[in-house]
Amino acid sequence: MKKVIRTLGMMSMLMGTIHIVRAQGNDQVMMKQIQHDNQATVDAIAMYPSGTRGDILEAAKYPEVIVRLNSMQKQSRDQFSELIATYTQDEQEKIWNLTRYPALISELVNGRRKSDAEIDAIVSRYPVEIRKTAADEAARNYDLLVQIDQSNNAYLANLDKMLLSYPLPTAGAFRNLIRQPDILSILFDNMQMTVVLGDLYKTDPQYVLFETDSLNQVLTQQNAQGAQDWQQSLSQDPQAQQEYTQAAEEYAQDGGYQSSEYSQELTPDVTNYQTYPYNWWFGYPTWYTTPCWDPYPFWYDWGFYYGPGGRPVFFGMPSSHFMNWYFYNPEHCSRYSAFGNHCYGYYATHRDGRYSNPVSRGVNDWRRRNKDVVTKDWDKDNAGRTQRFKEYGQMETERAKYNSSNPQHPMERKDYLEKNQARFPHTNAVAVTASHLSKDRPYERTLPQQQGMPVKPHTKIPDSFYQNQTHIGSGSGSRNNEQVGGNQQSGSYPAKGNQQVRPGGQEATPPAERQTNNSYRTSTPQARSISNETRSAEQFHKSSWQEVQPQPQQHYQPPPARSEPSSRPSNPAPSVGGGGRKK
Repeated sequence: MKKVIRTLGMMSMLMGTIHIVRAQGNDQVMMKQIQHDNQATVDAIAMYPSGTRGDILEAAKYPEVIVRLNSMQKQSRDQFSELIATYTQDEQEKIWNLTRYPALISELVNGRRKSDAEIDAIVSRYPVEIRKTAADEAARNYDLLVQIDQSNNAYLANLDKMLLSYPLPTAGAFRNLIRQPDILSILFDNMQMTVVLGDLYKTDPQYVLFETDSLNQVLTQQNAQGAQDWQQSLSQDPQAQQEYTQAAEEYAQDGGYQSSEYSQELTPDVTNYQTYPYNWWFGYPTWYTTPCWDPYPFWYDWGFYYGPGGRPVFFGMPSSHFMNWYFYNPEHCSRYSAFGNHCYGYYATHRDGRYSNPVSRGVNDWRRRNKDVVTKDWDKDNAGRTQRFKEYGQMETERAKYNSSNPQHPMERKDYLEKNQARFPHTNAVAVTASHLSKDRPYERTLPQQQGMPVKPHTKIPDSFYQNQTHIGSGSGSRNNEQVGGNQQSGSYPAKGNQQVRPGGQEATPPAERQTNNSYRTSTPQARSISNETRSAEQFHKSSWQEVQPQPQQHYQPPPARSEPSSRPSNPAPSVGGGGRKK
């Protein structure tokens, strides 16, 4: 409560400042200042569909409601965590997944305990990936589901009571945003921008709508061109393609996926994947180290999937989360140096997209974190930049190991390079003065992080998304149609390749060279429902404005890391058209 009062007090002071500024200027000046100071956040808001943008702006008019909702959510999340604390982690995860479907829970508990036939009839009306979990929990933990349903209804009733004194459009906007909880979280986390934007929208709504609509058109065109340029540039760089797919599979592996999931051929329907966010009141599993309201499968972070013949089909760009995963672990820069060089070259011609373009954002942030090494020489040295990436990754990986073994005498990067310059002839560290420091990202002597960014949690893939699946009757309501467990193999397809890997995914033998030809498969799906457009915007643009930070510590310690599979398929470069990956 003290924190809420303190936040509200800061908002009151900020509102007073706003009115002083308004007396000295005009709304257009304020809007331009908002965009200048919060460019990444404003870009992301603009990328949502118009209806969602309207809800965001309406909600921003009443920031005190956002503060209260955030406080209510923390309390309800803690209560839910305590409710299921005695269950195993595997069981907790199933329950949390089921909370993403509150209407399903209500149907299962309404009136009385249901028979197996009644349960099957109910779950058959919901997505196939939740059917078995729902059926099992209804039979095994009926009383718990009753409590969850009652709690959800009580929280919604409290919301209705809180919104009684607000205009109907405002109440409707908040009810809509409750179903998109990541938006509410970001509005709270960026409260200063929220207050200013909301006050401006109160005064001149037509102008703010015009500006966000115009920005939406600009960013849509810019991002579409950026994705097209990305695909075109990859088609001309087979080595980068090869390392891109290798890195993508390691990314999926780090997220808990088995090769039987990420290496299989998928259907074009995967680009229309529908997701259901976790319930605002209950939150997402407490052991997730990365904020994750919407559990997307791996291919949305890849920006491609393996289609017929094992050929990669590119429908977008790697997400910002994928780019963070790559750049925050120097070993990735060493292992996939040609891919890093390709990203850098792409950034050089798309610097204007450093807020909304995930590749440009990833490179730009990495450059700012490493100003002492990534100097202007990198821009000039196109031919030798791949070697620079490799040396940088090797140097930082080795320095981290040295510092770990010598905690009393750690070495700064400049000192380490001076002692090992002969081993890293293309890498130099210059002195970084105060004038080089960016206001929002000061140079940190301990960067880069050696463990990499947290990876998104595993998302079970519906069998219907796999090509030529014959053992799944996805239209049936039977609980036997869903896989058991998040890591069980999806289907009976053989893994493509049997190359051995070292711990951490490093290949024991060099990958086979791939023959290439002149065609390059891409896919740009157009027909999507509004809800999926919203989720797509969240996936590809949210991480451009929300820093990927560990979740605040809650009740539980993170679970032990998953063990590495003994092997995973080799990933030769995607064919620039013809035959699929080597088998």
